This record gives sequence, C-alpha cells and structure tokens, in this order.
Amino acid sequence: MSYDGKHTNSNLTDFAERQKLTLPDFDTLRMMAKNDPEGLENLRIALCNKVIDEAPDHAKPRLKGLMFQINSRRSLAASELEACEELSSMMQESLQRMQSMLKDLRSMQSESILLSTRRFHENGNNNFEEDPKKTTADILPFRHISH
Repeated sequence: MSYDGKHTNSNLTDFAERQKLTLPDFDTLRMMAKNDPEGLENLRIALCNKVIDEAPDHAKPRLKGLMFQINSRRSLAASELEACEELSSMMQESLQRMQSMLKDLRSMQSESILLSTRRFHENGNNNFEEDPKKTTADILPFRHISH
C-alpha cells in the first residue's frame, strides 16, 4: 500500500497497515512535503516502525534507541536544514567509529597471525627433521644414469 493521503496517524501506527506500507515515489514525497508535511512525518514514522517491526528481535532495542536519538535531534533543531546537518553528523560519527573498529580488527588479526606463525616455528612444528635454525643447505650431486 502506498501512502495516498487518506490515512490517519492511528491507521499508520497499526501493525497490519505498516506491513503493507511502501515508500512512495519521489514526486509524491515532494508533493507531500509541500502540501502535507504532517502526513509526510506520519509516513516517516510508520516506515521507520515497519523497519523496526521486521528487524530481528536482537536488533529491535538498538533500532528503537536510534530512532529515539534521531527524533530527539530533529525536535531540538531550529530548522529542517539544521536537523539534516545534525543527522548527517551522527552518520559521519558512526561511520568513523565503524572504520576505527575495522582498522583495530585488522590490526588484531594481523598480530594474531604473526604470533601464531611465530609460535608455530618456535615449537618446531615446521616439518624440518634437522635443526630448524639451520641457514645452510647440503648440495647433493645428481647421479648420472646411462641408458
């Protein structure tokens, strides 16, 4: 079901209605922003609630908390542009935290591989029958076989 402007807030918050709800096309959203900002806000909330409803149970509390943060920052902003800048800043901070965690994870992974490789060689598990620290090799001549 697309938003057609006939739904009330109580209908949009109804679980069954949200399950059928879809995001309208850009022109419809633009028209709503100009002519029905309250309806657009109701649609935004309903679509966000739909995402939360469809999320795995373990993710729902985090998504509800995120929605609370977004709604709070939007309500505290002096203008729509300021709200947009606030939310953009939130996303940028989150992305930087994720990048930092990935960088840390890569470092830990590299260090773990290095340590396990070092332990492997130190424990003599390198399949050498002789001294594993030997830096020279015996050169064996080929025997000439005549046919």
